[in-house]
Amino acid sequence: MEREAFEFNFWPSFADLMLALVLVLVLLLFMFAAVITIGTVNLEKVQTNQLTVIESIAKAYDATPNQLGTNVYEISIDRSGSHDIEIRNEPALQRITFSDKILFVPNDYKINDKGQAVLRMVGEVLKQQLPNIREIQIQGHADTDQTARFPSNTHLAALRAIEVLRFFQNESGIDPAQHLMSATSFGEFDPVQRGREEVGYDRDKLVRDNSTLELKANNRRIELLLFYRL
Repeated sequence: MEREAFEFNFWPSFADLMLALVLVLVLLLFMFAAVITIGTVNLEKVQTNQLTVIESIAKAYDATPNQLGTNVYEISIDRSGSHDIEIRNEPALQRITFSDKILFVPNDYKINDKGQAVLRMVGEVLKQQLPNIREIQIQGHADTDQTARFPSNTHLAALRAIEVLRFFQNESGIDPAQHLMSATSFGEFDPVQRGREEVGYDRDKLVRDNSTLELKANNRRIELLLFYRL
């Protein structure tokens, strides 16, 4: 009797061990598939919200968005074919770019009448999407032509971004205490042509990216970044 008790095999059999490993693997695969499914559903919801923003802005001007490329749209607010508003969709980010000429007079940061009308309309569109947006960034950009009124283009672009933030806060009723919103300036150092992941950007490339009047006009802009909740 003592011998039989002593010979009891405490360790599980190889088959039991393999079955346990298979069950763990199946559970992990199920959890992984569930995460992917939830992520896909959430991204599809973000894409729907992004398209709603585009359609709402275009509808306000009785215009049809012109698709410039994959997930890139342009809206001309005065039907002149000018590049007034560009909207670029990324997986959880929507970048709305305003040409400076529709918001400001040259070398000034006060929003003109036309710009106020545009921002008031965009503010109403944003308010409908606020539950879906976790953060709003307002970025000011300039070209390389130096301003005579302000210490630098960084100052001018900063004042413009702050003015847009104040407009959304005071005129559209978007409270930064409730809906995270910030303003920043890149001055002339982030032209449209500069890649987000580009390494080795330098002064020569900055000059190249501001070498024509068209390039400079594109670089003078306000960018509204909408970071969506997933």
